[in-house]
Amino acid sequence: MQDKRANWIENDKSPTQDHLIVDKLKDQLEEKMQASAMDVNVFCKDGYVHLSGIVDVLAEKIKSEDIARSIDGVRKIENKITVAMDSNITDTHMEKEIISKLRKNEDLDGVSPKVHDGVANMIGSAYTLRKSKEACTLASKTRGIKDVVNNIKVESYGEYDDVTINNRVADALDTTDLSATDIEHTVRKGKLTLKGFVNNRHEVELAKELTMGVEGIRKVVNRLRI
Repeated sequence: MQDKRANWIENDKSPTQDHLIVDKLKDQLEEKMQASAMDVNVFCKDGYVHLSGIVDVLAEKIKSEDIARSIDGVRKIENKITVAMDSNITDTHMEKEIISKLRKNEDLDGVSPKVHDGVANMIGSAYTLRKSKEACTLASKTRGIKDVVNNIKVESYGEYDDVTINNRVADALDTTDLSATDIEHTVRKGKLTLKGFVNNRHEVELAKELTMGVEGIRKVVNRLRI
């Protein structure tokens, strides 16, 4: 991996905000994705980031966008990265590989994939929303998969009333350094909405990740702001 690139000056002028975003994003891609980042191209105009290039698996495409989203100053992302396809890998092969990965985690025994034309439709059930996300993440790491659709039923939905779920959300947020007093959370029919302010994008994602593990939640709408 190349050394961190220094902030550069073009024509004796300080770099623009867009240049700094590209510079920081490329550094982060190289650090977190290493060789997988070599074929990812980055362009930025007025805070709008355009990603292109090619990666081996869908998970790397998703990770590239997640990294871009974590960069300060990024307003919007257009992800045009292509997932490499191998004509020797059939839908049946992909299904078998996903099933093999799922069966290594007993919490995902109720989940199974249906793959058509490289798109994995994840069906069945998992106890929490977080577990359903884990199943989809496993599928996205399978070579040949170009998209994942989450149709997994959350088993714990309906077991608790919204007040109980909301109290458990508060408990989950209190286990971290997040300023829970600045986060408003409401639950309606198992759908959690997060509002308020946090310090950075990492905390935005952390709040969502924590609450997805709360039993009874079937969906999280994250409207937290920085």
